[in-house]
Parts: sequence; structure tokens; C-alpha cells
Amino acid sequence: MLSDRERSQFALIEQGLMSGDPLFVARCSALGRKVRRHRPPQSRTARPADRRSVHAAGLVPTILLGGGLLLLVLGGAAAAVPIVVAGILMAMAALGLALTAPQRARPDTP
Repeated sequence: MLSDRERSQFALIEQGLMSGDPLFVARCSALGRKVRRHRPPQSRTARPADRRSVHAAGLVPTILLGGGLLLLVLGGAAAAVPIVVAGILMAMAALGLALTAPQRARPDTP
């Protein structure tokens, strides 16, 4: 919680900003409204039916993603750019494969 002094300081800053640059304030206000409207709050346990995952796509994309991330980390630790690039490409291929692969049905878990 803010004290009364801090609230009054923020009010003065806001008034100064509104008088100094009203276009910036209008853009920020519009952006805040769009973001709030775009993402409705959901519970952490809610899993929409259309949500995709690499794991649900099958074993091959999962192994490719794990291998790609492993190459990425090992290449970064060894400062070997070709290994890092190979890891990035492997991870991208895994995600592309997971995106195009049919999703397996998951058992309902509470």
C-alpha cells in the first residue's frame, strides 16, 4: 500500500504527464485496455481443449526438442557457434513437427 504522500506524488506526476504529452497518455491508456481485454483471467489449473504441447505430439518431437536444447546449452558452454546453431535448428524443427503432428488424446486428470 502507498502512503498518502506517495499517492499525492503519483497524482502530481500523472497530471504533469497528461499536460505535457497527452498523445502518449492516450496511447498508453489504449494499450492497457487492449491488453486487459485480450487476456481474460484463467485459473492455473484450467487447460483449454485447443492447447497444444510437444509432449502430446509424440515421442519424436519431444526427443528432438530435448536434444536441441541440450545442444544449445552445450554449445553455449563450449562457445561453439555451429553447435548452438544446430541446437536452435533442431529445436525449431521439433516445434514445427509438434505443430503439424496430430495431438494425442490426454487422459482427463483432475
